[in-house]
Amino acid sequence: MGRPYSDEEREELKNKVKEIASLLFMEEGFKNCKIQEITKKAGISMGGFYTFYKDKEALYEEILRDEKNRIRQKILTIIDEENQTPQGFFSDLANVFLEKTSTNKFYASEYGGLLESLVWNNDASASQDNLDFIRKLKNIWAGKGFSLSASDEEIASAVAALAALCMQKEMIGDGFSFWYEKIQKLILELI
Repeated sequence: MGRPYSDEEREELKNKVKEIASLLFMEEGFKNCKIQEITKKAGISMGGFYTFYKDKEALYEEILRDEKNRIRQKILTIIDEENQTPQGFFSDLANVFLEKTSTNKFYASEYGGLLESLVWNNDASASQDNLDFIRKLKNIWAGKGFSLSASDEEIASAVAALAALCMQKEMIGDGFSFWYEKIQKLILELI
């Protein structure tokens, strides 16, 4: 039996597990990623994994939370430092949604991907979290002289609608590009 890990070592191991799992979720998706693969690459036992997480879902949800917070902070920094207009931001955001859902399984997963975590308004907590983020964006823009005519709720719903469209690209089929451009243009006009 090995020695107990220090708090610092435990934190390092937990971060290593999250980094490895993030890459595997991105490449393989939630369903195809196996705990055994994560533990092997991290160099820990299955028991070691369960000292950190109840199950694969708990690990996935923690990674989603961390990544959502990282992305939102990055967005706030970019808007604050690079003076990006609201229209420029939402146009770029729509294109990022489209690119990420096509290339990264972590963004659109059968279990619930990062994109859903970032934009869905499906419960009171998620809705409030999204509205708080929209308010932060609007405050930065207001300080730079930009104003948005749409309400916080309308903006949050527009972002969710764009995300939903991007996540269903394959289901929509050949007409996707036509509708994507029309809906993106409409949303940009209305905000």
